[in-house]
Amino acid sequence: MMVERWLMEQPVYLTCEICSQLRDVETSFSKYGWPDMDRSLPPAAARLVPEGPTDSYESERHHFRRCPLCGTRYQYDLTYDYYVNGSEDEETLTRIFPPDEGSQAA
Repeated sequence: MMVERWLMEQPVYLTCEICSQLRDVETSFSKYGWPDMDRSLPPAAARLVPEGPTDSYESERHHFRRCPLCGTRYQYDLTYDYYVNGSEDEETLTRIFPPDEGSQAA
C-alpha cells in the first residue's frame, strides 16, 4: 500500500518511458571538424515534440517541446558560434517544472 501511494505522489516524468531517461538539464556539443569532441543529446530527447511551429530562424533555435506520453514540458535552446578553427553548436534541453514542484529528479 505504501509503494502504491509513493508511486501516485511522485512526479509523472519519473515513471514516463521518455522523460525518465532525461535529466533536468541535458546538453549537447558539436565542433565542426572535431568529431571526437561531439556529445549528443540522449536519444529520448528526439522523441519530444515541438509545441509550435519551428519554421523561423529564432523559433528553430529557441522553443518549447512537450513529451507526447506524459505532457512534461521542456525549453530547447540552440546556440551557434563561428570560429575559424571550427564552428561550435550547443543544445540545451531544460525540464520545466510547475511552480510548486521545483527540481525533484531522482
